Amino acid sequence: MTRWKSKKIIKLAENDFERAWLDTASLIQEPSHVEDRYRGEYGKSNFLYETLYKLREAYLKLGFDEFVNPIFIEEKEVKRQFGPEALAVLDRCFYLAGLPRPDVGLSQEKLNLLEKHGIQADRNELQELLHRYKKGEVDGDDLIKELAETLKIEDSLATMIFSEIFPEFKELKPRPTNLTLRSHMTSGWFLTLSSMYG
Repeated sequence: MTRWKSKKIIKLAENDFERAWLDTASLIQEPSHVEDRYRGEYGKSNFLYETLYKLREAYLKLGFDEFVNPIFIEEKEVKRQFGPEALAVLDRCFYLAGLPRPDVGLSQEKLNLLEKHGIQADRNELQELLHRYKKGEVDGDDLIKELAETLKIEDSLATMIFSEIFPEFKELKPRPTNLTLRSHMTSGWFLTLSSMYG
């Protein structure tokens, strides 16, 4: 097996992520006995999930209905549930955050940088793509693919262009929301009961 030179790979990825991605694929060797992976041996379960499964089955056999408490709880629901104690509960909660969608301008400087890479961009089409992203019509997962299609280039070049010409995406900072990850099962009781009984 080839030895990984992690510092070299990290440096390469900082300069050209796509090239690093493609070049390091050769470091992963194919298994010598592929058929060993498909023998069909039964895996080993975790005792915690085995216990949970048995408890679940026991409650269902006793006639209990199963409901799922929400995982994401708004701060106001925690306050409703816990009253004056809510601030102590919220102190232990993890709040969710998201990245804002930047309003990316398309300056002449950016168009000139695209031309240096041999890309003739239609300013209106590119601005329209960036505007659709800002409005949430283009998902973050699809932005590189859409950029490649708009500029009529390969995805690998679009990745490099995205990183080099649109630095505002690198500078994004998460913004907290009022959603928390459920810290107590009881945090979701009111929500669950209201959905059960209206």
